[in-house]
Amino acid sequence: MEKVRDFEDKIVVFLKKHCLVLLAILATVLALFARYKLLRYESTDYVGFLEPWFAELKAGGGLKALANYPGDYNAPYMTILAILTYLPIRALYTIKLVSIGFEIVLALAVGWLIYTLKPSKKLAIIGYVVTLFLPQILANGALWGQCDAIYASFAILALGFLLREKWKLAFVMLGVACAFKLQFIFILPIFIVKYVLDRGQKIAKTQKARGFSVGYFLIIPAVDLLLCLPAIIAGKSIWECLTVYLQQTQTYNYAMSMNFVSFWNIFEMAPEFWYNVGVVITLVVCAGMLVFLVEKKAQLTKERTIEITLWFMIVMTFLLPGMHERYLIIGEILAVVYCLVYRKGWIVALMVNAYAWITYGNYLTGNTALIGTVVTAANGGVSYQLLALVELVVIAWWTQKIIAELPKSTALQEAVQ
Repeated sequence: MEKVRDFEDKIVVFLKKHCLVLLAILATVLALFARYKLLRYESTDYVGFLEPWFAELKAGGGLKALANYPGDYNAPYMTILAILTYLPIRALYTIKLVSIGFEIVLALAVGWLIYTLKPSKKLAIIGYVVTLFLPQILANGALWGQCDAIYASFAILALGFLLREKWKLAFVMLGVACAFKLQFIFILPIFIVKYVLDRGQKIAKTQKARGFSVGYFLIIPAVDLLLCLPAIIAGKSIWECLTVYLQQTQTYNYAMSMNFVSFWNIFEMAPEFWYNVGVVITLVVCAGMLVFLVEKKAQLTKERTIEITLWFMIVMTFLLPGMHERYLIIGEILAVVYCLVYRKGWIVALMVNAYAWITYGNYLTGNTALIGTVVTAANGGVSYQLLALVELVVIAWWTQKIIAELPKSTALQEAVQ
């Protein structure tokens, strides 16, 4: 009996010592099982776009077909699809498995970001688990067949390296994010803010300005082109690789909102005129915040960096026309991160995540329609106009709160934290 007790004691000690790791492993297994149950679903995007693209790449010889690949995605993702054509597995599964793999990478990146903000293994693992089970993350790859986890993973890594002042790695990660999705632009403002503030704040008159050189921004297109090399070697022109996102911006310019809760759900605006106006309004508002931060000589503490990053993401997607329900995926995750680490911003986190669940649900159940100038909920669904009004109030309240608290954010505060 004594040996049995000793064995039990060892088990208890082992479980206590490694409980967090065991939790992460269990969560990963459950997350993968949940995704496995969703693999058979064929979304309209898969049937209408991904499957035909895959078939055309396969018929054209895989990597050889990259010279004139179908679709309007950038070359790096199409390169992945081309490689997958060589596998003797159905396209539906291989495409989704790539996305699922990057959802694990995304969750790990979130855990690492949390640890960068606050060195707590417990918080980092909680962030990892929460990310895996966010409904929109669960649905994005395994159900929908989308690949947003790829660019989101590298965008989160870029932000983490920015916080750690590993400038080159930050911009390399940002370049990889750029290579996969145009939506990387929503995290780009914090890099611009960081550059402008650091250039204007000298450590001492005899020393160089803090931060990184403007030349680091050239790393972004350089990495993009590097990842486009398989397509370029196959015959794709460099110009086509560099301008693919310009073509994308013209794809959905017929609607002011594409199943996304935005400012343009509030009013009936003709996209022929207001689409471009919306872009200008967004640029002016973001430039205004940048000028304000410079005038206030804001100190970008880790907490302030996350908050300002989140503000730009939410405001940009709220004001820009033509936004899809998937475009705020990084912002939804960062809102959760901000809540976990700093115990603040729960209203914003609840709002953006709840909106994502509503819009995802409407799309995946086919409950959307082009009504007026916006794609919105149909058949008596939740009013996007009402949700947009709520978000407008929340953004206004949050903005004045940031403005009021900004002078309090100092390097001394960060040291105390």
